[in-house]
Amino acid sequence: MKISQLRTTVETLLSSSPNLIGSYFLPTGASIPAVYVTGRQGVPGEWKVQGLEVTLQEFPRLNPRPGVGTFQQRKEWTIVLVDYDTNSDKLNLAADRISRVWTDARFSFLPESDTVYGQYRIVIPDLTIENILLPQ
Repeated sequence: MKISQLRTTVETLLSSSPNLIGSYFLPTGASIPAVYVTGRQGVPGEWKVQGLEVTLQEFPRLNPRPGVGTFQQRKEWTIVLVDYDTNSDKLNLAADRISRVWTDARFSFLPESDTVYGQYRIVIPDLTIENILLPQ
């Protein structure tokens, strides 16, 4: 799986009726869906967020598994859902939608703070497995 495929799938899943994705408000006054792929940098600080924010790590985390004569290179993608709206159930609805598509995903609920109503860290295993022969 590639990050573009993951982003498209998550965005389509969470924007179907009813749309659960919040908005980023840019310094120019424009607004865009609150879906962001984080790489070396996070969401720009001057962007304001309202509602449910979805961030995806640009690169998967490797989860290697040794085997007999081979080495399996598995990957895991991380998605973070953050709800900035104290009067909604969008966080749980979004987690439910994701769990129905990726039944093997692992969910970690993170506590509330002064600005965040709730958040989930979701790890999705990538079923693409590379078998690498070990050197003799």
